[in-house]
Amino acid sequence: MGKVHITLVGGQPAPVYNGILATQPDKVVYIYSDESRPIVEILKSVVKVDFDDIPPIDPIDPHKIKKLVLYLAEKYKNDEITVNISSGLKSWTFFFSIVFDKMTNAAIVYMDQNNVLWNYKNMTHTTEFAFDMHMQFRLYGNPIENHYKSYSSYNNADHEALVKVENIRTYNYIEFNSLLSVLDKNSQHKLEQQNSGRFDLPSGSYVEWEKSSSEKNGFVRINLVKRGERHEVLIESPHAVDIAFNSGWFELKVANLLSRWDKSKEICLNCKFPYKQGIAKNEADIIVDTGSKILFVECKTQINNTTDIDKFRSVVKGYGGMGSKALFVTDALMTEMAKEKCEEHGILTFSLKDSHLGMTTEKALFFLLNNELYSINTK
Repeated sequence: MGKVHITLVGGQPAPVYNGILATQPDKVVYIYSDESRPIVEILKSVVKVDFDDIPPIDPIDPHKIKKLVLYLAEKYKNDEITVNISSGLKSWTFFFSIVFDKMTNAAIVYMDQNNVLWNYKNMTHTTEFAFDMHMQFRLYGNPIENHYKSYSSYNNADHEALVKVENIRTYNYIEFNSLLSVLDKNSQHKLEQQNSGRFDLPSGSYVEWEKSSSEKNGFVRINLVKRGERHEVLIESPHAVDIAFNSGWFELKVANLLSRWDKSKEICLNCKFPYKQGIAKNEADIIVDTGSKILFVECKTQINNTTDIDKFRSVVKGYGGMGSKALFVTDALMTEMAKEKCEEHGILTFSLKDSHLGMTTEKALFFLLNNELYSINTK
């Protein structure tokens, strides 16, 4: 008697893959349609378990579906069977459930969004398998290897640079934002393509930079004018340019907070995904591996345009799968309109300037995340 795992495959490959890991079968049988065939090919390439190759199943015709289900029930009647109904079509779920639920050698299982495997035969559950965030991205065709910066790569010089940048920003918000935060297309292109450069304002304020290399740290010199007086700061660190420009300092500040959360297993910053049609953005500021699911975090000092919320939602849904969580963090207080739009999209919100009912910023953030992390997404 072998252990056979029959798994329905639809648009969500993660519960299929995790169900195989959790049940440790000798053989897998993938139930799929022509539409979900590409997902099965990805699964076959990463799952190192033998499989029985069967043709695509009809998505609608109940006679054809039932015929295949009865065939499989007969074929594996002497084996120990688990049937994973987490993915796939409801029409398949119905017939596989009514047939295999009656068999003494079979159990219907379901992997929920928190990666808990439920066994409906004996009404038990298990979480005894290792969640792999990077594997989940690969399953959805969205690998981020070599396209993100690990939080662990930021050293003491980087964290000191964060403090310096945050301090000089308060000296002259307008000049700082013009030079480093709200770049026009030409300036942004120069920043991305050139190893060094300088931007100037008519007031005399300027910023100059040089990116890091394998031989030395990069630097950013920020010189701001206010009422005829100058204030200058020089930062030198491996991620100096990333921290100074495009509100990278704020992203690192939020990552610092999240690094102290007990559920943070890995933190990735400046994540870039392959482009997908219909998704307006292919970047995520911060991604956190919580050990059971993925948390996407968008960081902005303030939400000036609610389309930023739509873009963030498209990234989470397009790249993270149904079970992923989303958090929008701002430095300034968030408007009620922005909060409402985030709520409509199932996005958690947090502002560093909120009162937090007397709690510290860190405690309030962890309280929010711990309360919401394991809730089930409805859309």
